[in-house]
Amino acid sequence: MRITFVLPSTGEYPSGGAKVVYEYASGLAQRGHKVIVVHLPYHSWSGNSLSWHARRLISYAGRASGLTGTYTPRSWLSVDPKVELRFVPYLSRLLLPHADLLIATAWQTAELICRFPLSYGRKIYFIHDYEHYMAADRQVRERIGATFRVGMHNLVTSPAGAQMVTECGGEVNSSIPNGLDFRIFALHEAVVSPKRNSIGFPTRPESFKGTADALAALRHVYATLGGIVNVWSFGLAPSSEMPGWITFYPRPSSEELAGLYNRSKIFLVPSHYEGWGLPGAEAMACGAALVSTDNGGVRAYAHHEVNALLVPPQQPAALAAEILRLVRHPELRVRLAEAGYQSIQRFTWTQALDAFEKIATTA
Repeated sequence: MRITFVLPSTGEYPSGGAKVVYEYASGLAQRGHKVIVVHLPYHSWSGNSLSWHARRLISYAGRASGLTGTYTPRSWLSVDPKVELRFVPYLSRLLLPHADLLIATAWQTAELICRFPLSYGRKIYFIHDYEHYMAADRQVRERIGATFRVGMHNLVTSPAGAQMVTECGGEVNSSIPNGLDFRIFALHEAVVSPKRNSIGFPTRPESFKGTADALAALRHVYATLGGIVNVWSFGLAPSSEMPGWITFYPRPSSEELAGLYNRSKIFLVPSHYEGWGLPGAEAMACGAALVSTDNGGVRAYAHHEVNALLVPPQQPAALAAEILRLVRHPELRVRLAEAGYQSIQRFTWTQALDAFEKIATTA
């Protein structure tokens, strides 16, 4: 099949949604399909002034000419070379290839591709925007909700996403959980290994990602333990509020991230909302015990007191209490980490790709 994915921004910066799209693109290309990932050159969808359009075109000229190549994810993720990564200044019939499948990967692209004729492909809407919907204002929520009702094949990745679609009056046509690359995110250090001596968490700029809550929780843990704790984080840039005793890793590759997970006793996810939550799942696959907010998407793979510890969102004190509980009760940490490692193994890319190919022939 000829398959076109449309991303609403460049792939130069790590993000969970883009990572999932690239994984699907690579897996489908390896199975013999012709896959193109089309990138649009802007992150903001609100401006339409002359200067905004000028910046967009200048950005396109530099990247599409090959002078920078910064729209690609090559620096942080390995994408199969058979996948064509294409950068366009805007989405038009002249710039979009004809295909068998045309896949919207976010609400912004869904608004655009729903208008294209069938010759550009049967339309699948890949929905994992739960956190952006929950954090949006009323006007944007209405726009997002409307995309679920335009008649594309709605494919969700988690129970949280399914609930969002149905509450907006849309129909859930298919559900496929995300997969993990267990060649990378694997157990290299035993759960009981003394090399596991740290606590990790993701740093994100959006307030609903809960970075401020994580810092508040970890300050309490640090003070309670008298500073005898190793803490690390990763992301695009460190928070201005991040204390010096936290080691920050900017934009680590998947391999580097797996190494950090394998040196962690505990991994903390503080998000208020998540459509799925890749870091938490990846950490579980590498043997870290997960402490997470009950942010919606995490319920796809984590269950309180079974394979993780979950607390209500926006409660740093509760996060700190559960971290300290695992520090003080290593037998509980080991039990949850081992249960998490075992349970996460069912989320394979082989299973996800099989299900996607089946949908692709019937959508």
